[in-house]
Amino acid sequence: MQLVDSRTLFRARSMRSALLAAGAAMLLPAMAQAQDAAAPAASEGGLEDIVVTAQKRSESLQQTPLAISAVSADTIATRRITDASMLSSVAPNLSTTTGPSSKGHLIIQIRGIGESEPILTADSPIGVYVDGVIVGRSTGAVFELVDLERIEVLRGPQGTLYGRNTTGGAVNLITKKPADEFGMDVAGSYGNRGYWQGKASVDTGEFGDSGFKAKLSYLHKQADGYVDNLNVKDSRDPGAYNTDAVRAALAFDRGGVFRFDYTFDWAETKAVAAMAQLTVARQDVLDYFSRSAAVGGTAFIPPSTERRSEARPDVTATYDRTISHVATAEVDFSDSTTFRSITGFREWKNTIANTDLDNNSGLMGLVVSPAPAGIKPVQLFGADNDRKQHQFSQELNLLGQIGDNLEYVAGAFYFREEARETNPQTYTFVRNIPNVGLAGINLVNTVDYNTESESKALFGQATYNFTDDLSFTGGVRYTWDDKKLVQRAPFVRQLSRGFSKFNYAATLTWQATPDIMTYARIATGYKAGGFNPRAVNDGYDPETVTNYELGVKSEFFDRRLRFNGTLFYMDLKDKQLNQFVAGSGGAASQTINAGKADFKGVEVEVEALPFDGLRLNAAFGYVDRNFKELLAVDPADNIEKDYADIGKFSYSPSTTLNAGAQYSIEDVAGGTLSFRADYTYKSKVHYNVLPGAPFSPYDADIAAPGYGLLDARIALADVAIGGTEATFTLWGKNLTDKVYRVSGIDFGSLGFAVNTYGEPRSYGVDARFKF
Repeated sequence: MQLVDSRTLFRARSMRSALLAAGAAMLLPAMAQAQDAAAPAASEGGLEDIVVTAQKRSESLQQTPLAISAVSADTIATRRITDASMLSSVAPNLSTTTGPSSKGHLIIQIRGIGESEPILTADSPIGVYVDGVIVGRSTGAVFELVDLERIEVLRGPQGTLYGRNTTGGAVNLITKKPADEFGMDVAGSYGNRGYWQGKASVDTGEFGDSGFKAKLSYLHKQADGYVDNLNVKDSRDPGAYNTDAVRAALAFDRGGVFRFDYTFDWAETKAVAAMAQLTVARQDVLDYFSRSAAVGGTAFIPPSTERRSEARPDVTATYDRTISHVATAEVDFSDSTTFRSITGFREWKNTIANTDLDNNSGLMGLVVSPAPAGIKPVQLFGADNDRKQHQFSQELNLLGQIGDNLEYVAGAFYFREEARETNPQTYTFVRNIPNVGLAGINLVNTVDYNTESESKALFGQATYNFTDDLSFTGGVRYTWDDKKLVQRAPFVRQLSRGFSKFNYAATLTWQATPDIMTYARIATGYKAGGFNPRAVNDGYDPETVTNYELGVKSEFFDRRLRFNGTLFYMDLKDKQLNQFVAGSGGAASQTINAGKADFKGVEVEVEALPFDGLRLNAAFGYVDRNFKELLAVDPADNIEKDYADIGKFSYSPSTTLNAGAQYSIEDVAGGTLSFRADYTYKSKVHYNVLPGAPFSPYDADIAAPGYGLLDARIALADVAIGGTEATFTLWGKNLTDKVYRVSGIDFGSLGFAVNTYGEPRSYGVDARFKF
């Protein structure tokens, strides 16, 4: 009882401190009146203005009344963000990681809302967009970020302009357009554990006076794994990968009324999934598998709560290939009206062979089924996977202005996808059989299905400026969704359902001073219902969220200090609960509309240039998450009960913190010498919604304690060498060699649980040449 009381007290104090900090931020307009009078003389240096397109039109980040974070291409390169799983350092209350036994499964959480289920019918409540085109599946969303111009993270529901499945927020990845002039950019990297990378891009510049220009980029990177598999060479160790990616971009713009952009992306990754290792196991399971060496198998590697440096796992070979096309056309009907068309096509293919979830291979044991009984190969759990998804989307926008006071965007959206998955699972069920003793039952279970999804929507948003300082923005969207499931195993069935939803958003904005903007916003979001091929029920309904938000965006001291803060409260209803279940029916999950939850939190972002050469940044996020209702069936008596008092938000930290500092010295060897350090922190994470018996008996054993990672770099940039601009960098990630968990699975009914650990310390050098 004392432990519960202490945790409750700590949470209350943390929330009170966070709210007081953000509440103080809301007083900044008053503080600014005094600051303006005593402002220092204007200086040439200052924080750069960041232009975003979160509201479908270009506008300053500091003038956009949304909880939005944005980072530029330079920041992306500085922090070595190379794929979507590394976005945690970009924004407060944002957490990303990869799923177990996968290189391409993105688990992303914003403000405590996210989805970890990899099944292809499960929608993520965080929309990921590339050049305005949504990536339909979170499984397959970890792809190479080649030639990014910026990343925008929108926190909170975006149900009007972005539509369904953005109840937690949206991430916009905006790629670079072809340059006006000819140029080349060549970079190479080398690091420990066999890491090396090569990247080259060529800008053609404009072809004569045609208005056409192009950009072609190629990337190759590879690395050995970070756990030594004693059975194979280093390039086949867990965590190893080999990636190739190609991007081609074409643009047409002659300064007239018509503009056109087209991009083609192709990426292929052959990898060995990061190793999932045993963390805990039931005593009878330990006793059974520990006999392997005595009956002719390999020696059993027992559970451990530390990251292993070596093991004998099966090689979990993964293959991911993505192909995408995006075409964007714009026509100016007048000086104040523009029509835009965004067309996207994307295809993803994935195979996973020999999934290993126990860091053991070559185990043998007494098997009584299937007959005949005898000594046979056994394993705690393994699987294969063959998946494919392709999608088509079309969005139409009409952007315009009426008079001096009204701006609007209206649009229509269409999306269609088809996907298939075949997922056979093999595992050994351990039982104590009378007159026999401990014995295994080798079981096989298969999930095999096709799914189709279609979504249509109409939407609009308008901003009316009452005065130069006061404006109101309102938006609406109506969405129609249709889903279909054709399943062959473990059930033979055909299911289809339709859903529809009206969403709205309203924002009041006050420009208190030229440098301080405040806003109040209410917005709703909708996550479509659907089916779970692993569950016996016939589907689940949509979940909805309503968000109430107060925000401030401010700059002081001639733009040497930037402070943005947000207070929010979100009310979630019809929560879609994915509860992992492992038993004699295989690794399964059930999806139901389990209840209600609320989220109260704060977000603060600060950037500062205290003096020339020094740049500081920090982002803090805290969210207090509570289930108000969490319904689940107790397997002991088959009665539905409310477990709100013990419910957890899986893969979701309550607190995030990112902080960085960079000091630059000009005119060193003809260039600029800079030193940078970044620290990223996440608080404790649970991997199961219902911890403890009879649901997830090992959740406490596999939960990830809070951890922080320290990265650093030293760079000498813009050095003139033979007609080129060269940059040389020495970098290190996870410099303290922190041991941390990135995922976990509780196979409670099978008697064990596993964790996957993050990458240990890495370091290397980069060289970049711009012609």
